[in-house]
Amino acid sequence: MSTPVTMTDIEFVQLPELTQRHYLYLYRDNSALLRPAVRAKVIRHAEFEGRELRDISTCPQRVVKSRPLLPETQAREPDRPGGDGRPDFDKSDASAELSEAVVLPSLRLTVAEPSLFGETLAVHDLGDKTLKHPQLDDVKVALDLIARDAAMQSLCLLVPETHEIVGTDAWRGAVQAVGLIEEPTVTPDNYLVVARSYFPQSRLGNLTHLSDDRRFLTRLRKFVEQKTCTPFELSLQIDLIVLGEMECGEFRPNEEAETKRRKRWILPETLRRFLDNRDAVSFSGLMQVVDGLRHDRMLEPNEILVRLYRATTTTLESRDKRYRRPEDPLHCVWAALLLTNEESFLKGDTFVAMDSVCQCYGRVSEATSWFDSQTGWQAIAPLTEITPVKDPGRLDSARAEVQRALRSRLEAMTGNGLDWFHGLVSSARGSETASSLT
Repeated sequence: MSTPVTMTDIEFVQLPELTQRHYLYLYRDNSALLRPAVRAKVIRHAEFEGRELRDISTCPQRVVKSRPLLPETQAREPDRPGGDGRPDFDKSDASAELSEAVVLPSLRLTVAEPSLFGETLAVHDLGDKTLKHPQLDDVKVALDLIARDAAMQSLCLLVPETHEIVGTDAWRGAVQAVGLIEEPTVTPDNYLVVARSYFPQSRLGNLTHLSDDRRFLTRLRKFVEQKTCTPFELSLQIDLIVLGEMECGEFRPNEEAETKRRKRWILPETLRRFLDNRDAVSFSGLMQVVDGLRHDRMLEPNEILVRLYRATTTTLESRDKRYRRPEDPLHCVWAALLLTNEESFLKGDTFVAMDSVCQCYGRVSEATSWFDSQTGWQAIAPLTEITPVKDPGRLDSARAEVQRALRSRLEAMTGNGLDWFHGLVSSARGSETASSLT
């Protein structure tokens, strides 16, 4: 770095030797992944050349503070002391500014004053919230001294990208004079370089063996392609993959297949758990899944209803062989309620409609007595004749599947409360048979 150039911090820490006196390091907000390495390299180089590390000088500086405005009535009353009645009253005094002397760090004094120990090095991070910092004008003067090669002491200044000094002429002049070390933004073009610079010094130990792991690097690339990020954010993603998906340096077997299986089964499983348990925990889990379908996956209400219909059909037809216990007749009540409230799902708020159906289901204590009630028989009366729809869509097909599955379950269900339904279905089937013969 013998001539002023701009380079990344990754390139800087890999330099075999340094030849400059001053260093400016610009890092991303809430990142600065290689900041300790940059600082350490500069300090080691200074010690090698015989320059001692020194503290930042301090000096009393005037800090301006705003004085509270005087009440308007006080300014207008001529009899009050200091009011308009005094010939020498200056109305500007009401908004005058106060200043006080405060001891603050001074980069100007640090680089400009001589030292008994010869040339020294000072390091200061303008983004360190645990330190006091010099005022903006003081930093400008220090940078101007550096740009004009008039500084007697060396300085390594670390600056976050949002600091106000970055937009000043003093900063630009110093960058032109001594160059710039800059933390890069991670993109699909450079993510490999950034990741490989982190592997040897990761928070989880040496991860250099992942440098050529194509599966791991592909996962990282997918993360970066979603949005640009800082090196620190990329390092967090690396840690998450290693901790959550790997074991002994290798991905756990069938991890992706298992993840896909869980996503495919999450609604049927969650619905079945609620239908069986009917408690607050299972209800909350089901509502979270429905809310995720609507807001995370951005599904339309009709598509959510299609998935609810299909999950209900799976339960009614006992397709999932993992559930060994006999089917609960109350599952039929759920299916009937879902069919009855279809319009609420399609024309209203899906989440509210789902909550209403779940609450109604939770209040039903026995299936046959519910079907014998007015609400029950109105819900299942249309099932006596299931009319096929011409050119059915996804919702039509899913609804018909639930209707057929529910009717089959009700026909097999015994109890005085369903005698009327059994009779109507038998009549309907007889009519259907006669129609088919003619």
